[in-house]
Amino acid sequence: MVNKVEQKIIELITPIVDRRNELLWDLTYTKEGGQKVLRILLDMPNHQFITMADLTAFTQEVNEFLDTSDPDPIPEAYLLDISSPGADRPLKHPWHFKWAQDSNENILVSLFVAKNGQKKWQGKIKSLNDTGLVLLTDHGELILNFDEIAKAVLDIQF
Repeated sequence: MVNKVEQKIIELITPIVDRRNELLWDLTYTKEGGQKVLRILLDMPNHQFITMADLTAFTQEVNEFLDTSDPDPIPEAYLLDISSPGADRPLKHPWHFKWAQDSNENILVSLFVAKNGQKKWQGKIKSLNDTGLVLLTDHGELILNFDEIAKAVLDIQF
């Protein structure tokens, strides 16, 4: 669930992301170790990899934009952390699961409550709908609702 500050920042930076032809993977604004942190995960569309140069340029542009926005969307002190979602990227939103399905990568899913005797499952997404997915595992098909999933990540095999 997106809080008000996160929604406002998403609205403010979406034109920058779109103009740069990049992909906003995730954005969170949380308190970590007594400090507020605005974490932005940025990638490229079409399953391309983002470069450090892309991340650096985006960081400079967003940092300057947020520092000069009036009114200030985050009036308190915070740490700005912009990075790639990484190979083992978190899958939080339904479109993340669609992205994983399109890339034909394995995912690793942790459930809140065990299903068929297991809380962790690995496999490929066979199909998706508005409420969940069908995961093709070594043990067959597993039907999961999104609200059953505690955590999901890409499970890249090297």
